[in-house]
Amino acid sequence: MTGRTVLVIGATGILAPAASVLRDRGERVVAVSLHGAHDTIAVDAQRADELAASLAAERWDDALVYGPAVTDSSLACVRAATPGRCVLVRTSAAADPALGILIVPRDTVQLGWTSPAEHRWHTPEEVSDTALATLADGAPRTLGAVRPWSDRP
Repeated sequence: MTGRTVLVIGATGILAPAASVLRDRGERVVAVSLHGAHDTIAVDAQRADELAASLAAERWDDALVYGPAVTDSSLACVRAATPGRCVLVRTSAAADPALGILIVPRDTVQLGWTSPAEHRWHTPEEVSDTALATLADGAPRTLGAVRPWSDRP
């Protein structure tokens, strides 16, 4: 992927390690964060119009998107502007049995929790590693466990 540009929504939070790895590989990262930081576009990614306006001058090949940072409409905007993969990182809430969502779609990372012995959420490094693996091959992944739901931390 060297020489490509990757949009990262969540680049100063949970996907910060992924943004760093991409930069270390020689990728150009277009980083989006609500609060902004050095080399980051400061915009509320949940507001599709504002996101589209902020990114209008940018071009990217692929995208990594932290689900809670976007709405359905802003995610659609990102997907429409992404010629390659648009990897969505969903929190465990998306696996709630009450929602009836059983399948993890292609280009999606479903977050869960660690083993009952550790009983914790995953670190930004673990989430980023999994997101980068899905970016590389498009295969859907579940990080950790999402069942039984009663084991959720």
